[in-house]
Amino acid sequence: MTEDELGCFLSSSLVLESMLQDIENKAQNLRTIYFEEFPALYSPGVSLRLGELLHLNNIEMRCNDATCYARSELPSIAPSLETLTMSSLCEVTNAPTAPSKFLHLKYLCIHLYRVSPAYDYFSLASFFDASPSLEIFSLNELMEHDWISGGSSDLRQMQRHCHHNLQRFKITGFGSAKSLVELTCYILESTLSLKCIMLDTTLQGAFRCSDSKSKKCFSMPKGNIMEAQKALLAIKKYIETKVPATVKLNVVEPCRRCHTIGV
Repeated sequence: MTEDELGCFLSSSLVLESMLQDIENKAQNLRTIYFEEFPALYSPGVSLRLGELLHLNNIEMRCNDATCYARSELPSIAPSLETLTMSSLCEVTNAPTAPSKFLHLKYLCIHLYRVSPAYDYFSLASFFDASPSLEIFSLNELMEHDWISGGSSDLRQMQRHCHHNLQRFKITGFGSAKSLVELTCYILESTLSLKCIMLDTTLQGAFRCSDSKSKKCFSMPKGNIMEAQKALLAIKKYIETKVPATVKLNVVEPCRRCHTIGV
């Protein structure tokens, strides 16, 4: 049965879809998995059991609290994982610290669409520390934040794990949240192999007048423009001084021609 055939089967079985309580996988030779948390799975009574996937090297998942689930469960379920893409519909629980490792993970991409105001972005350092082979780390988040205050000495510090393989680190939708600044500084100070870091203060996927046939950039809400201004100040105050001379810092800000930036 192919992916499309399975999807048609489920969409045609309305009673099965609405009363689904358990999903169990027994195909241990899978190499790629994509799963999405559709409305029937929002109930806490639904159980998802992937089993042991020793040959799995690519996972793309879209669900609530994706980072918490992935950090807690995937290292033991998929020890050969090389590519992990997560889209969190609603992130409430922080990524936990755990002794388990993603020994072969090379590419990590996290999309956060809705985040609890109390969410700690610094907890995502748990993925970084657990992935010694990681080469590319991309984080996309689109939330407004409280303005970070104080000096660099007020930022939290963790025991650093020297990373020797990460080459590119990118945050799209970079904001002024203190924990997001702390995560960025931690990765900068812990990575010996980093070549490029991009901090994009604009919306993910927003086209710009400079790289398209459009005469004007994609419209940004006033709140996002103000958040971008705060993010740029946070980068200048807390991050720029920590960027080594061997690392290229690329900061993307809203187009000054199309957007008036002001607090």
